Amino acid sequence: MKPVTFAITLLVINLGSAAGSLVVSAAPTSLSVTVVGTDNSDPRWRAVEEAVEFWNQQLKGIGVDIRLGPPTRLIQSVPDDALRQLSAVVVGGYGQIEPAIPEELRKIPGDIVVAFSNTDLISFALQWRPERKGLVGMRDANIPPLSLPNVPRNVVAHELGHVLGLVHNSDPAALMCGRPAPCRPSLFASGGNQFFPLTAADISALRARWHPGAR
Repeated sequence: MKPVTFAITLLVINLGSAAGSLVVSAAPTSLSVTVVGTDNSDPRWRAVEEAVEFWNQQLKGIGVDIRLGPPTRLIQSVPDDALRQLSAVVVGGYGQIEPAIPEELRKIPGDIVVAFSNTDLISFALQWRPERKGLVGMRDANIPPLSLPNVPRNVVAHELGHVLGLVHNSDPAALMCGRPAPCRPSLFASGGNQFFPLTAADISALRARWHPGAR
């Protein structure tokens, strides 16, 4: 996995002082996102793009310096059997167990890999760490609840929340609601395009995880 790098941006000279002053600030750190699937018309591509945009807006709004890079599409087969096994382990441990990422996905470039499964599994995620890429495994788009309107974008955003370090809560009106609480992706279903919100606890956790120097 490539190391996370910092870009330095030189900002404006303050004309309010006689001599002027040069302000230097660190640009947001970006985690690259690679999306892997077999069908270029899969609706999950758009869901990932929307979820990345949602997260970048949230991260900017709460004042942390992490961003998600524009998703890169990679059309190739995905290891469905391995993803199904990972899903069972991660979901069975309520996110407390983080097994190894399959070699087929580990060798794909990117800090975060989103894999579009073609099988019936429970969508899951593994948290990004400096020594290991983050991973999202997505259920087949044709199987409920992922086939319901407004669900895919929120499921992707929910799983990316785990990649960024968030855990489940029990608020059915919040994005990160999940097991062991009785919250399921079907609750995201809606006739309109909307994302469920973060909680105050989510925001505090993100600020603690991604403040400068926390990486």
